[in-house]
Amino acid sequence: MNIISKAAFIAGAFFILVSPVIAEEKAPVQVSHMNVDPAAAKEQAIRIQTLALKRLEFELFAKSKVQQLNRNHIFSRSRMEITKQLDGTYLARYHQIDGSKMGIKVRRSESGAIPYVGILSYQERVFESTAKTLEQLDQSTFTVVKIIPNRHIFSYQKGIWK
Repeated sequence: MNIISKAAFIAGAFFILVSPVIAEEKAPVQVSHMNVDPAAAKEQAIRIQTLALKRLEFELFAKSKVQQLNRNHIFSRSRMEITKQLDGTYLARYHQIDGSKMGIKVRRSESGAIPYVGILSYQERVFESTAKTLEQLDQSTFTVVKIIPNRHIFSYQKGIWK
């Protein structure tokens, strides 16, 4: 998804979420014999919808970050670590981030300079295989030997996630 499509998606989601709030003012709703302040309710609805929009933006950011991490990992599949064992066999090892198990959280920050904080959680899987020759490693089956949990904290500053 290119940047223009992402921007259009986010803008559309924002207007869909905000449109009920922008709708015409109505008389205060009575709940349990108490009047609800329409201005306060409208402000709260906008805060909730804005947080939902920031979560969508962070999700797009997090997915691209996971792709970037996989591409640039020092031990990615294309740059796997291969060592010759004492018995003459070869051990190959590489790392891959499992994007399907990615978790995200977004919350408001108490800082004025950083209004939102996003947390990206994912699992980094370590794969290994052994073979008698280097050529056989290409056809060998790699299995997961280790799962490393990771968590990164990002901040939303000046309109972008960092």
